[in-house]
Amino acid sequence: MSGLVATLTAVLGILVVALVVRLLVRNHDRVAYASVLVAVGLVVPTLAPALRLDLTADVIFLLLLPAIIFHGTTTLNVRELRHNAPLIGVLTLVGLPVAVGILGVAGTAVFGFDLSIALLFAAVILPTDPAAVLSIFNQLDVAERLAITIEGESLLNDGVAIVIFSSLLASYRAAGESVTSLATPAGLASFTGDVAVVGGGGLLIGATVGYLAHRLVRRLDDTMAILLVSVVVAYGSFLVVEHYLHLSGVLATVGAGLAMGAHEETHAHMSDPEETVQEVWSTLSFLVTTVLYVLIGSAVPPTAFIEHWQLVALAAVLVVVVRAITIYPLVSATNLVTADPIPRRCQHIMVWGGLHTVVPVALVLSLPASVTAGRPLETMVFGVAILSIVVQGLLMPTALDLTGLANSAGGEEPA
Repeated sequence: MSGLVATLTAVLGILVVALVVRLLVRNHDRVAYASVLVAVGLVVPTLAPALRLDLTADVIFLLLLPAIIFHGTTTLNVRELRHNAPLIGVLTLVGLPVAVGILGVAGTAVFGFDLSIALLFAAVILPTDPAAVLSIFNQLDVAERLAITIEGESLLNDGVAIVIFSSLLASYRAAGESVTSLATPAGLASFTGDVAVVGGGGLLIGATVGYLAHRLVRRLDDTMAILLVSVVVAYGSFLVVEHYLHLSGVLATVGAGLAMGAHEETHAHMSDPEETVQEVWSTLSFLVTTVLYVLIGSAVPPTAFIEHWQLVALAAVLVVVVRAITIYPLVSATNLVTADPIPRRCQHIMVWGGLHTVVPVALVLSLPASVTAGRPLETMVFGVAILSIVVQGLLMPTALDLTGLANSAGGEEPA
């Protein structure tokens, strides 16, 4: 059997497994489909070895991630996103770097890593993925503002985290496995400048491309032409900005999707061809995430988790604690200067809804051997990804019930 045939067979088999899971959970609104997929993925290599596929950073970054990000940004309620932009900006531009620093310092004591490795691990593991938790939000009719805040933060912090990771990795290589230069004012200023240029430049270029594409598709009534424009924008903005301009491809795709999807009255005036294209992207994103979640569950042998279960458990707990340390103070501080504060119960869900899956997996797979040698970083990241999406995802309905946020979309958000 050729490699291509084997790959197609495995993908088809994974989709069959996903179909069975979907049929089993379709009438259970309180069960997260993505969480069950990852859990099933844990036993796939044992029960069906032929369905195992090797995940690589390039496959995730170049093939899968642009589709997920572009679909997520084009479906956002842009008006609601603008309303929550200050908070999202604070959580991303202040909260994420602070969280990386806290987890990096804590990692030296908890995991026994050097500071440089601990900071790299922190930058790898902290990006969040809202796909699974947002599907539960839709099922339980959670208020749109909370969903938009979590999704907006996730889309931006994915891109910023990748820029921070790349800068830390470059410093690690240049300084001979040391990042002590970042502790100096000059080093910190240079690092911050690099993050701003790479991230901001990617976002600006992507937004420009997306705006031009938006103006173009408004003049088209050909569904296939609009679909082709969207594909070129989604993948082209990522590829050109990331690999030719050496800026942030993820943030370029975020900017392109936001600008291209910023329709009047937040999508209310989309044409019929545009709505058809949106459905195509929804389907593509669903298929991509379906395959990806199964592969995440099946990527690391269970024996590796058993061998390093203490490190995995410590990392999973520490990641939630660090997210809480950053979310509560920053949201509370932002509430002091806004006319529409975020209630404390919503902050609880923002902490619990931080699932760390797709981008962390891609980043850890891209780490060079000099970083991973002798360290179970891959097992730790995959373990945290699986625990977050399975445990936090399956318990999210309970968390929403306890905070009184289930079925909150139909009325005022609880204070």
